[in-house]
Amino acid sequence: MSIYTLIPIVFIALYLGYWFYIKNKNSQQAQIVSNTDFKAEFANAEKYKNHFLTSELPFLKKAMEQEKIDAFNYASNEYGVASALKDGVKDKLKGMATLGAVRFTTVQTPKYLVLSGKNLHLFDTDTDGEINRHFIFDAARLENSRLTELPLTGSVQAQAQARGNNVKAYKLSLQTDDKPVVLIIYSCLIFTNIAEIPTNPQKTIEAIIIANDFLKQLGDLYPNLKVSLPIFN
Repeated sequence: MSIYTLIPIVFIALYLGYWFYIKNKNSQQAQIVSNTDFKAEFANAEKYKNHFLTSELPFLKKAMEQEKIDAFNYASNEYGVASALKDGVKDKLKGMATLGAVRFTTVQTPKYLVLSGKNLHLFDTDTDGEINRHFIFDAARLENSRLTELPLTGSVQAQAQARGNNVKAYKLSLQTDDKPVVLIIYSCLIFTNIAEIPTNPQKTIEAIIIANDFLKQLGDLYPNLKVSLPIFN
């Protein structure tokens, strides 16, 4: 067997070995998270939230200025095949406008939801991660909004199951004067459109507690937005 034949075989073997190693490691981490006593951990919600805001999201505190952050969560646009096709057409038209000199690709950017009093703040970001839009949904709009659990399929399922058996996904439809703003949120701090594999079980536990705290407070304020939370079942 020549060396040219061996090279791809060795490469494939190394790739498969690495893939199985990562899969096994992720499975072990997910199991650690699944075995956590989340009801006991929920007592630490305030501590986890404050630490996360200080260490990971100081820009949210700055954006909220003097307003209190009662709870927060991550969010992403609902992005299905129709949305992808629509963005593809828009990108193609933009490219045609430059005579093909520039290729455009629409990027789905992270969003942040902040509950402050009875208001829900939605912060959108640009491709550099900077906040570029701020929307406020008051009680009147939230009372006419909807929150429903989503079936775990595709990328939504992959994101949830990588974090154990206690993560659910939800579709949040926020009422506006025009059509609703539709977002995907989880009972964990997750951006749907940013593929990531958790590497620290403790951080995952804290992310689950913070997101469940957000969902619980939202549901306590607005019964129409109350959903079943897996960590309390």
